[in-house]
Order: sequence, then structure tokens, then C-alpha cells
Amino acid sequence: MTAVTRACGKCQDYTTLREKAKQEGDYVRAGGYEALRRRHPSHAQPSPTARWGLPA
Repeated sequence: MTAVTRACGKCQDYTTLREKAKQEGDYVRAGGYEALRRRHPSHAQPSPTARWGLPA
């Protein structure tokens, strides 16, 4: 998630949970939430050539 892309509710939930876990000192759980957030589908619109694996 970059500053340009808008986060969906699920992305924001994972970020909130990650920060809470970090504040509690549970870095394993925080890492798990970060992994879930990173695996969450991208919200950027793919280019027409992306499906063929070509550059945008």
C-alpha cells in the first residue's frame, strides 16, 4: 500500500491490528498481520497488457 493507493477497510484493519500487536510487544503476531496485509489483493488497476506479462 503506497501513499497513492487508497486502503480498503480490510487493509486498514490489518494495519491497526499490526500496530496494536507491536505496542503489546508481540512482534510475531505483528509480522503475521503485515504478511496478511501484503498478500491482500492489490487495489491498483492493472494495465491492459498486464495479463500477458508485458510492461505497462
